[in-house]
Amino acid sequence: MPQLRRRLSQVKLPNIEVVRAGSGAKTLAAEKLRLIAIPLLKVVAASLGEKGDNVPLLHSAPVENMIAAPRDWRPNPATTSCLRVKGDSMNSLIGDGYILVVDSSQNNTAALDRQIVIALDRDIGLTVSRFRRYDHTEVLHPENPKYESVTLECQK
Repeated sequence: MPQLRRRLSQVKLPNIEVVRAGSGAKTLAAEKLRLIAIPLLKVVAASLGEKGDNVPLLHSAPVENMIAAPRDWRPNPATTSCLRVKGDSMNSLIGDGYILVVDSSQNNTAALDRQIVIALDRDIGLTVSRFRRYDHTEVLHPENPKYESVTLECQK
């Protein structure tokens, strides 16, 4: 026991500060690992070929749990959340059951070209896919070659 006690006293643990979004003014804390809580929503985004939840506003979805992550993973705390994936059209990159972190403030389609997005389709609900723009045509491309791309209708 004395050896174990001596060894444990030599171990340096990081100074951790847990921060919750919206918990008050920002403070600078030198040499502290700053964590932030990201809500894990009771929402599923389906890959192409599956049906996802029909939730037009992620911030209004029920929260299942919270996930702690480094503060710099969440540049937009008010619009960042996590959700689960269902299906395999994004396999090789995103598998069935994976949890994704989503920043819903990022909605400029020009900036999202070639990025992985969560899109809402009124018929199939939330879906996860790679977004592409070709002139005035917007397309969702799966990573899995078994699935076909889907052309999006532009809303005016």
